[in-house]
Amino acid sequence: MSRNISTNDANRCALERIAACEPVLTGIEPAHSALGLSEGELGHAGPPFADDETLPPTVLNALAGAAIIEGWANNIHQARRLIEQREIRLRCNHSLGTVSPMAGVVRPSQPLMRVENRKGDGVTYATFAEGGRRALRFGVYDEQVAEHLMFVERRVAPAIAAELPASGLPVLPLVAEGVRLGDDVHQRNIGGMYAFIKSLPNLDAAIRSWLLDNSQHFLNYAMASAKLSLDRARGVQHSSVVVAIARNGNVCGIQLAGTGERWFCAASGIPDGGFYPPFCIEDAQPDLGDSAIMEAFGVGGTAAHCSPQIAETLNTPWSAAVNAGELQRSYFLSTHPLLRPALAGDEGLGMGLDAQRVAAADEGVRIHTGVAHRDGITGWIGIGVVSAPLACFTQACEQLNTTRPAQLENCV
Repeated sequence: MSRNISTNDANRCALERIAACEPVLTGIEPAHSALGLSEGELGHAGPPFADDETLPPTVLNALAGAAIIEGWANNIHQARRLIEQREIRLRCNHSLGTVSPMAGVVRPSQPLMRVENRKGDGVTYATFAEGGRRALRFGVYDEQVAEHLMFVERRVAPAIAAELPASGLPVLPLVAEGVRLGDDVHQRNIGGMYAFIKSLPNLDAAIRSWLLDNSQHFLNYAMASAKLSLDRARGVQHSSVVVAIARNGNVCGIQLAGTGERWFCAASGIPDGGFYPPFCIEDAQPDLGDSAIMEAFGVGGTAAHCSPQIAETLNTPWSAAVNAGELQRSYFLSTHPLLRPALAGDEGLGMGLDAQRVAAADEGVRIHTGVAHRDGITGWIGIGVVSAPLACFTQACEQLNTTRPAQLENCV
């Protein structure tokens, strides 16, 4: 039986759905079949680009590199032209059913890790992250980048898939172990990677060594699992729970459980924090990537008070990080049942980022982010902090408030 519901009722329903999700890694599929990504189409991070929108160099070069790998262009200049003229169609990752860091490029032939909800409906896909500071996701494309990408896709990905348990590898217990070991699960994933490798005891030694040297590889599995969990709340009408935060290098956008597929956007900020010498904030690309799904999930910058090493990396005094993290924690409606690092205290980490609470505050959502060089050639130049703008949340709440009360049926 249905009944009219308030935002509080809707949010309780959204929280129940998020908490009930159990993401597991189950195997590899090519993007063309997994996502329905066709020849001449590429996925990208963040909200969709308008057809006449100028792409940031970091994103344009990453897309151009992908087009060359797919065989659609003979050189970077031809590839850029095809993309700028939209002869290659651009599709945003969230709408495809995946998430990917930084430029977030996804190609039709690219292998993806399938992430299933073991306790219900839902599938998302994770890209396989490259290592190093010169990588396609940071806009860098050359023969060395292409060779390394092929190593990841043809050796690392199949090796991991071959060692997955028949029932799949649950991801959230690995995330929980990571936060217990000091990860923010956005820019620090050392603990999560150790837990991941421990779960695959027969993994080839060379692949194990590569993973230990490239702990950010774990982020992509955590991102897809966060999306899968938050996507369970999509369609709960009148809910103010944030189900996505993403940036395309021009704008940052959010989506709510109760407002459909609409993105609420404002200009992307420029991250500041810990730069690799000799770089500084003047070199930084405005924020980009789907990875802020981690903040929507309750970790990353919203768990700043639980990761001392990240505070040091960001040149943030520990007292300031604690204050920032505690403020961010107040934006959440509940506590995640699995994520309870000691530094979080009795409150644990948040679940259910509430757009209304953010809109009522003095600052937006804190994001821990990788920093790409704005030239789209140099690559990864640091780790920084940026905010998802308040304007995104105020716009979303204004739209939510115009929605008529919903009917609630079959919550979980």
